[in-house]
Amino acid sequence: MFRSLTRVALGGALLAGTLLTGAAAHADDPAPNVRVSLLSVVAYELEESGHDEIYVIAQKDRTVKRVFPYNGNDLSVARFDCVHVAGDACPEGTRTRSVNSGSATFPADGRLLMVALMEDDLAGDDVLINVPLWPTPISETQYHPHEANINGYHYRFVFRLEPTYA
Repeated sequence: MFRSLTRVALGGALLAGTLLTGAAAHADDPAPNVRVSLLSVVAYELEESGHDEIYVIAQKDRTVKRVFPYNGNDLSVARFDCVHVAGDACPEGTRTRSVNSGSATFPADGRLLMVALMEDDLAGDDVLINVPLWPTPISETQYHPHEANINGYHYRFVFRLEPTYA
């Protein structure tokens, strides 16, 4: 009886040790994929008068995925609107608009990934900020703040890349 209990206890300890070691190793290993998520957008100056209709896409090869808004609609923003999903608080002097965001997952294979803040208008969609990345496997979240103050408009755009295994 004592031998059977000892074998069961040792077997359980080995199994638990294997699971814990595997989980820890998996958490430290660079992930083969990255997830793009929006954190915030601040509209200091608009491209059009009154309101801009904005959205965020991520594109790799010929695959385009909408990151924000995830419901497929554009979001109308006015001057000094701060669209806040997560991360740092909105800057002083801006109107906070808390919203939910989607995400897009891509392979971290070192090939070009474009993340873009877009403005939808009658003449066609305009790229407000376009960020080229060449993601490789990562094990920690990366934050990407970008700002454009050109051609009469001024936007600040922050997104993150998160490691993911799915």
